Amino acid sequence: MSRVVRDAEVTLVVLVYRSLRWLSWCMQGVDDSLNKTRYRWLVVANDATDEVRRDPRIDIDFRNDDPTEFYINRVYRAWIEGVMQAPTQLVCLLNSDMYPSDHWLDELMLVKRRNPMTVPTSLLVESGRLPSGMPEFVHNFGMNPDEFDAGGFRKHADTIRKRDAIDAGRLYMPILVDRQEFIDVGRYPEGNPPGTTAEKDLMRRYAEAGFKHVTALGSVVSPE
Repeated sequence: MSRVVRDAEVTLVVLVYRSLRWLSWCMQGVDDSLNKTRYRWLVVANDATDEVRRDPRIDIDFRNDDPTEFYINRVYRAWIEGVMQAPTQLVCLLNSDMYPSDHWLDELMLVKRRNPMTVPTSLLVESGRLPSGMPEFVHNFGMNPDEFDAGGFRKHADTIRKRDAIDAGRLYMPILVDRQEFIDVGRYPEGNPPGTTAEKDLMRRYAEAGFKHVTALGSVVSPE
């Protein structure tokens, strides 16, 4: 754990709508993981319930003009707000249903610092509940915080982690971005453009600007 209040190297942005249980699980997983990188949290309540808004961990109470608008549009608008309000130049976006292993953040930072023209994302060990973009790494450690086998996942991550190594980018979160570069390429679209997704559209624009989307093979994360 290297959580700090001041002098952070990166801000971790996470969205929450109504599940404080998932938020606690994600934050605990990050804080329990071994990392040297100094990070701070920025928690965005996105059209959240009153219970969530009252939680002391909430940094931004983000409310869309139309809270009944299609959810994906509101989600990407909130991600943009998180990046824009982050107090550090480097920002890591992750979902509240993600549980990281040791060194996950250090490895993302290493890739970006070694080659600034990259957009690094993590290696995901998905449960297989849905088709995976990394099927060779599928392994089910539990479908919710109450049943998740954190110890088993950490041990498994130790066997597949390749520190200081990269591969082609295949998935889209957790993602480490430089705020100014994120702005320069046009940020996320506010929703999925026709025929693609917001993540793919963002990566297309990064590529056009000369950046390369890569997977940091030392950054192993389990999404649920």
